[in-house]
Amino acid sequence: PASLRVIAASDVPSVRDVQPPTCTSMLRRAASRGFDASTLPRAAAQATLLQASRGFAAAASEPKDLSAAWASLAAYDSKAAGAFLNGEAAKAKAELGAAGYALAREYVVDHGKSLNFDGTVEVDSFDAANLWLREADGRAILAFRGSDTQKNLANVRSTETCSMYGHRLQAAVAEGEFAPLVALMSAGDFSGCRVLAVTGHSLGGGCASMLAVLMNDKSDPLGFGEAPIN
Repeated sequence: PASLRVIAASDVPSVRDVQPPTCTSMLRRAASRGFDASTLPRAAAQATLLQASRGFAAAASEPKDLSAAWASLAAYDSKAAGAFLNGEAAKAKAELGAAGYALAREYVVDHGKSLNFDGTVEVDSFDAANLWLREADGRAILAFRGSDTQKNLANVRSTETCSMYGHRLQAAVAEGEFAPLVALMSAGDFSGCRVLAVTGHSLGGGCASMLAVLMNDKSDPLGFGEAPIN
């Protein structure tokens, strides 16, 4: 619909680069007035998390809203992501529920078998994106899952490019990760949304950026409707 605003939220800092306190507790501090970056365990994580928290707030025009960050973390609910991230994903889903969001749709693509992110165990490889909707104000969040298998990492590291949707894109991600998920989506999926924030961590952040660009492209390369989306 013409009234839909599509926002690309900033990338979420790598949860694999930080140690306890947990990702969820750090995000809570980032959303509070008393957030002190010096309490984070690593200097790189400190700067990245603070920048990301500010980026989410600015993108959403809601200074205390880190719901897009929660949605990015919640997408790591796959077996391939491992027990730690699965636990953090469960906490993130609870935070989204407390903020009034409900899971409206799940998009899942089966890529067969692959080694997990650490390259130690063979797992089922699934790409996924989750659409969260807050019916009270029509705000929605579409979160793409980040890399959780070696197959994902190989696609991210590829240097090949291709022409798709009228744009020059990174081929392996566009063809192997993004396009299969977007093929499952339709304009009707977002008909109840007034604002759509598109987000993700790592690979998911790349897919989110592509979707935000394409949904705001007046040539309508995705076929989601001719009306411009602001």
